[in-house]
Parts: sequence; C-alpha cells; structure tokens
Amino acid sequence: MANEAKVRAESTQAVETPKTRLAGWFSLIVFLILAGVPFMMTLEMTLIVESALVAALFALATNFLVRDAGLVSFGQAVFYGTGAYTIGLLWMHNRSPFEIGFVLAPFIAAIVALIIGALSLRAREFYFALLTLGFSQLFYSLSIQFYSFTQGDTGIFGIPLPDYLRNPVSSYEFILIVGTLGTVVLWWIRRTPFGLTLRAIRDNRIRSQALGVNVFSVQLAAFVISGFFCGLAGALFIVYQQHAYPAMLNWEASGVPILMSVLGGMGSFIGPIVGAFIYTILQMWVGTETQHWPLFVGLIVLGFVLLYPGGASRALSQIRQLWMKRG
Repeated sequence: MANEAKVRAESTQAVETPKTRLAGWFSLIVFLILAGVPFMMTLEMTLIVESALVAALFALATNFLVRDAGLVSFGQAVFYGTGAYTIGLLWMHNRSPFEIGFVLAPFIAAIVALIIGALSLRAREFYFALLTLGFSQLFYSLSIQFYSFTQGDTGIFGIPLPDYLRNPVSSYEFILIVGTLGTVVLWWIRRTPFGLTLRAIRDNRIRSQALGVNVFSVQLAAFVISGFFCGLAGALFIVYQQHAYPAMLNWEASGVPILMSVLGGMGSFIGPIVGAFIYTILQMWVGTETQHWPLFVGLIVLGFVLLYPGGASRALSQIRQLWMKRG
C-alpha cells in the first residue's frame, strides 16, 4: 500500500484552481442551455441532441479506458449492447418494469466486463485489442443465432417506457440528467487516487510494478468501470429509441466512440462529448442527402483530424486563446 501511495503521490495531483472553477461554471451554463433545448428547438432537433447525449456518455466511457488506462478496446459495444438488451430481454421474457431493467443494465454490463477483462487483460496492446474485437463479434453472433431468446437480427423493438418518460420533453430531460451524472462521476474518478494510479501505470507500467502496484487489478477495475458506463449509455439508448438490436454489439459499433473521441480530442476530458455532437450532427445531416453517408462522414472526419490533430476541443481552445490575446 505504501508503494502504491508513492505512485499516486508522484502523479499529477488534482487541486482546485481558478481554471477548474471556471470550467465548472462553464459546464453549468452548458447544462442549462442543453436543458432548455426542448423548449427552444423543434422536436427533430431535440431528438438529434438526445442522440448525441447518449453517444457522448458512450464515448466518454470508452475514452476513459483509452486515455486514462492506455487500453485500446474494440469491444466496448458489447457492454453498450448489454445495457440495452438487459432492459429488452427482461421485458420480453418476464414483462419486468422498465425501472428494474434500467437499474440492472449497467451492473450486468459491468459483470460482463469483469469476465471479458479478466480474460483479455492477460494479453498486451495489439493482442488485447484483438481479443476484445473477438468478444464483440462473439456476442454479435450470439445475438443473431439465438432467435428464440433475442429475436435474432430483428432485435427487440417496441420496448415500453413508463408513463413519465413517454413525453419527448421528459425523456430528453431524463437522458440529460442521467448522462450528466455519469459524466460527473467519470470526471471524479479521474481525480481520485485510483485515477492517478491508473495514469501512472499507463505512463510507466514497469516502474509501477516495481513499486508494488497490482497493475492487473487496477486495469481490470478500469475496464469494469468503463463497461458500467457503456452499459448505462446502452440503457439510455432504450429511452431514446426503445429498440435493442445486434448491430449495437458489433465491433464496428465499438469503433464509433473511438472515432468520436479522436474527432473531439482524446487528450481532453470534454473531447469525446464535443466529438459525439459533431459526429451525430454530421451523420444526421449527410444521412438525409445520401445513403452512402458513412463514406462522406469518414472523409469529413479524416480531413478535420488532419487539419486539427488535437481534435475539435483543441481547436476551440486555440481559438479562445487567440481571442483572449487580442482582447
């Protein structure tokens, strides 16, 4: 324990500064603006923002694993889909209320993450990514093959919501509040001694091991935490669309939050959120013009990343700094 404390002490300490207080006020203003979206925008625009909010939590949970733990996983869609399917399967087979499924969803996803993580983390880097991709394809195939249990490639649709979530405004506000709580918890975890230890392992695994840190246990805990919040995002997707389907489990779905993080800036905590909004808006906008929208969105994202390697959040930060210098 003393050695682990030493690693934590050597990591960057999280202290409150005027900059963090300013960020807190800025976050509050953004939250209030988002809370007013249903009252200021059309239903169509509200649904787009709602979709982006779900995607933002998924991207944040994935980026927590990639950025803080240094683990690139192509299997996070397993936990995202598990969260959605938990609600759907409980309703389809037991007619369980939505609330039970919603509460259980992230915990079931965390249990699945514990099993997959315990097996995958025995490998390193490329082989770890390959194993997570394999698990993603396994779950995707199982969701199609067991038709009597999962409804196959059709998925489970028409999942009923409770009366208080059937109104577009209430469902939007519910997603916003739960998503915000998830974001705050992830931000807090990064600033705890556990988060500092996790980044110390990322920066120098061998040194951390030499100091007595149980690297496997810490990384497994991070994998489970990421799985929990991916599952929570999957549960929120049910509030948004009331449909759980196999494509949510596919490895391609695991690549989307990574792409969002790269687009927004993986080096920034808010990067995945910014990237999720940009990606969702691009998807909706280009998707209305052509059925080949993935190609065009990919080209736009590629061009943006080449122009701004640090992502949109870095570009916005540079613009803000230039504006402050002129002022």
